[in-house]
Amino acid sequence: MYTLFDNLTLTGQYAIKTWQQEGHHWASYSLYREQAAHELYVPHTILNLVLQGEKRMYDGKQVHFLRAGDALLIPAGTLLCSEILRPQQQYRSINLVIRDEMILSELKSRGRQPAACSKALTTLRADGQWQNFAQWLLPHFAEGYTGPDYHEIISHTLHLINKDAGVSAMLARAVKYPLPDVMEKLSIHLPEVRLLEEMAVMGHMSTATLKRRFRHLYHCSPMEWIWTKRLQMAGFLLRTTGQSIPEIAYSVGFEDIPHFYRQFRRCFKLTPLQWRKMESDLFSK
Repeated sequence: MYTLFDNLTLTGQYAIKTWQQEGHHWASYSLYREQAAHELYVPHTILNLVLQGEKRMYDGKQVHFLRAGDALLIPAGTLLCSEILRPQQQYRSINLVIRDEMILSELKSRGRQPAACSKALTTLRADGQWQNFAQWLLPHFAEGYTGPDYHEIISHTLHLINKDAGVSAMLARAVKYPLPDVMEKLSIHLPEVRLLEEMAVMGHMSTATLKRRFRHLYHCSPMEWIWTKRLQMAGFLLRTTGQSIPEIAYSVGFEDIPHFYRQFRRCFKLTPLQWRKMESDLFSK
């Protein structure tokens, strides 16, 4: 269902250049010249810097509308949907992978303690620093240039992120209490999961531990999170495919169509048909 976003390469990319550190991809510059849509499982924290164009990123009940100059922080272990817009204008971005050990090291060195904030995609404050940072990085992807030092760049990235105590606390919590086994299995089996016990088995833990971890990370129960992700996928498919509404509802895990309509409207304040017909600029409000 979701594609593992580990080597930073996706279908639809017109051009891609990546950097590696000890055999792992940690940075990429990508160019799209046509509209593209992806469902992604992101195992490591990623900073996404938009250089040109527009896109939507779906995260449960929230849809982030991003333009050139924006920066999006994606916590480790995230299931998301991405829609690159306006095929008449090319889309360019830079992705930086921030490994758990770097996050814990940088936060510890600054004496920060995790605060009570929910793990989620986060659009970072648009004060020009991220645009300047992206423009500084961009020439290093050109032919003949050598990629900069990994530790230097990631340390600087975390230094900028850490200016927002709430965001840095969220990152610390996301890497301190990971659920990699659960998220990896849900990236494949999300529509089929029906019982809390099934999720607990995925994570090799008790149901009590699973509930405690989800409450700690997401401020909701595991099954609430499941249903929100199903609605996320439904909203994404309504905008990116021609499938009928019942087909979409069944494909994401709903078994009762009236129940799907009720839950969708409760989540997005619109019917599925209204959502499908919305003008794209409304998503930015």
